Amino acid sequence: MGENSMSICRKRLIYWLVMTAASLAIGIALDVALQTTAFPIAVRFLGLVGIILAHFPLKRTGRLLSQEGGVEEWGCTTQLVTTDIYQCLRHPHHLGVGIFMISLGLLTGHLWTFLIITVVQWTWVFAFLLLVEEPELESKFGEAYRQYRDRVPMLLAHPRCLWWVFSSPVKSAAFRKEYQE
Repeated sequence: MGENSMSICRKRLIYWLVMTAASLAIGIALDVALQTTAFPIAVRFLGLVGIILAHFPLKRTGRLLSQEGGVEEWGCTTQLVTTDIYQCLRHPHHLGVGIFMISLGLLTGHLWTFLIITVVQWTWVFAFLLLVEEPELESKFGEAYRQYRDRVPMLLAHPRCLWWVFSSPVKSAAFRKEYQE
């Protein structure tokens, strides 16, 4: 990859940010035009709590991918990561993004903004996972990914598994190997 070219992963992030900004703008414009009533403060507070909670899987997956994923360029890995939160679900980062976006919609506090951002974001997440990421991962990691896919759910983890993961700090394979000896 040349010095001036941008990784496909970075391009995807930019597309997602543009889509998010457009979703927010369209939702807000509709809410203003239709003069929708604001959500109660408790609902908006729930949105704030959701944004804070979404931070944890997002940060954890970023840390794991950088420690264990053999990062070849920004956002793209060369190793299949199946430890920690990836034992509970295959796409925890996308789940965190989805929770974040629903929460952002609640925090903005108006019906159309909430509906548009939620529908657009979850449509994007499912379409991206099913049409792009799952086939790419299977192509990249072959049988190892197929076996992983067969035993680990895509987005809905068992709550006990998540509790187990979030009740302990991130420990990369290198950390475990170094401190178990």
